[in-house]
Amino acid sequence: MILPSERIEKVLDLIYDAAAENDLWRDVLTAIADLTNSQGGILFGFSFLKQAVYFDYNGRLNEECKQAFQERHLMNPWAIYMEKQPVGRLVMSDEIMELDNLQRTPFYDEVLRPQEVGHSALMAIARKEDFAAAFNLCRTLRQGPLKAEELRLLEWLSPHMGRSAALGFRIDGYRSLRDAAFEVLDRLFDGVAILDRKARILFANETVRALETEGMLRLRPTVALASSSHSPRLTAMIKAAISGAPGGIMSIPRNADGHLLTLTVSSIRGKDLGRMSDAGFKDAAVFLFVVDPANRRSISSEQIMDGYKLTQAEARVALAVSSGLNVSEAGRLLNLSPNTIKTHLRRIYAKTATESQVELAMLMTAVGTLRPPAEA
Repeated sequence: MILPSERIEKVLDLIYDAAAENDLWRDVLTAIADLTNSQGGILFGFSFLKQAVYFDYNGRLNEECKQAFQERHLMNPWAIYMEKQPVGRLVMSDEIMELDNLQRTPFYDEVLRPQEVGHSALMAIARKEDFAAAFNLCRTLRQGPLKAEELRLLEWLSPHMGRSAALGFRIDGYRSLRDAAFEVLDRLFDGVAILDRKARILFANETVRALETEGMLRLRPTVALASSSHSPRLTAMIKAAISGAPGGIMSIPRNADGHLLTLTVSSIRGKDLGRMSDAGFKDAAVFLFVVDPANRRSISSEQIMDGYKLTQAEARVALAVSSGLNVSEAGRLLNLSPNTIKTHLRRIYAKTATESQVELAMLMTAVGTLRPPAEA
């Protein structure tokens, strides 16, 4: 079996493309099956301890049989044997169990027989603690075990599959961190936006999008304020930041009630440029922050109860005194005596590692920058 080098190179390119686009693994497995005259293949990640499959990519195998494997046959003779094999070792199923014995197992009856599978090549491509990622290349009874040339080709491709999978795990990790970071940004009461070198929006969190809906900001085609008297100043600050200057700060009245919003523009420089590029913003140039002090009143008691193990009564006192009320005023608001307020405060200080109303107020301000998850 002599295959054109272009055909093999195409499959190799596909293997490494799958690192960044996981769904391509189905095409990879199908292509390898075609190269080796096999029925199909599957790549999956699983935990023996939890008896759980975390992902699977099926290249031309029967979906119902795959479901039966995941529900009832994770601990099959092949899997038990492969658990002890090192990463990168290609194992033929006949080494694990002869076909006659395999055909007497429930695993064969439910998973392999309906597909006429009698042989497989198996390899663990990654393992960490209880998690393992592995692939199986399956062959029918008629196709028989891999022939020598087919086996050599699979042995040559297998390390590339392992390297691609390892790279894919790293990329997925970076994406998860990025997605988590932007989920937090979306929950901020403060507005956060990232602009490119033409002042176009690359990212805008929920607060900034709400200001656009309110008519305060224009986000397309470039960022600008709706107010003609204030917009030139913001435009000038953004242009300065794009050119590498520090940026600037300004305030504008909010439409709804006239209270002031603070806008801060900052250039993205140094290591932040690399971080933005890693997060998918290759032309990021400017941060825009919009701070609305009025939103600090929106802290929920559930947030600080969860975060600092306060009781409901302690949470109400913490919010009251951190808003500027003294002990007597907080007592009147909450219908509690000053001594009760002081007792609660001692417990609050101990639980929040603060020592005064000023420190407590600063802590509550920091907590108030983030919307509760349910509200976000």
